[in-house]
Amino acid sequence: MHMPIQFDTLDYAKRLASAGVPTQQAEAHATALGEVLGSAVVVHGELAALERNMLGEIKLVSQKVDTRVDALELKFDTRIDALEQKFDARLERMDLRHGADMKHVYWMMSTLILLNLGILSKLMLQ
Repeated sequence: MHMPIQFDTLDYAKRLASAGVPTQQAEAHATALGEVLGSAVVVHGELAALERNMLGEIKLVSQKVDTRVDALELKFDTRIDALEQKFDARLERMDLRHGADMKHVYWMMSTLILLNLGILSKLMLQ
């Protein structure tokens, strides 16, 4: 921030008094004006520098957040890929088991059909 403005309250009060302002009133004006001018003053250049600084900080935080999000995305993608491979392997094992089971069912059905045809033909020939 910019340094406060230097102000001589005693000299100001004397000038007011010499201009006809009552002494008490002149001192009150000098004290009030001294407090106002003695407080820190922000100038446009300082605000612009602060804005640049804040924008830089925001950009840095944004980059950190982006980096973390990218890392989490990679981590989740890796986990999802691993789970997908496990799931595919289980489905393949189930398909093989069911495929083998179905072969037995087809073979048994074929045998039953042939036996029934044999019985039917035997019955028909009698």
